[in-house]
Amino acid sequence: MSKAGVNNAKKTPGRGPGQPFKRGNPGRPKGAKDKIPRTVKENFDKVFEKLGGIEGFYKWAKKSARNMELFYTWYSKMLPTNVTGTVNANVKVLSFDFGENGE
Repeated sequence: MSKAGVNNAKKTPGRGPGQPFKRGNPGRPKGAKDKIPRTVKENFDKVFEKLGGIEGFYKWAKKSARNMELFYTWYSKMLPTNVTGTVNANVKVLSFDFGENGE
């Protein structure tokens, strides 16, 4: 085992501080996806479905004000920060009255 603060660069041939790869090694191609985040997302999706999917998530969010707050916090972080474009359309505005309990 190495101790903290010990320079291990000499133990790895062809490597040194600031040179993690030999010259000419292109590394990961541009646009390549990380395998671990993809696997984590796939596993998360499977668990989400086993916990009831959208209906289960809805019921969980409605259980408490804290759950609702967490839901909206997560949701707001997933929204795009910048959206640009041109829209040419007629828009009809609708309003809904959800009553006292919000349903």
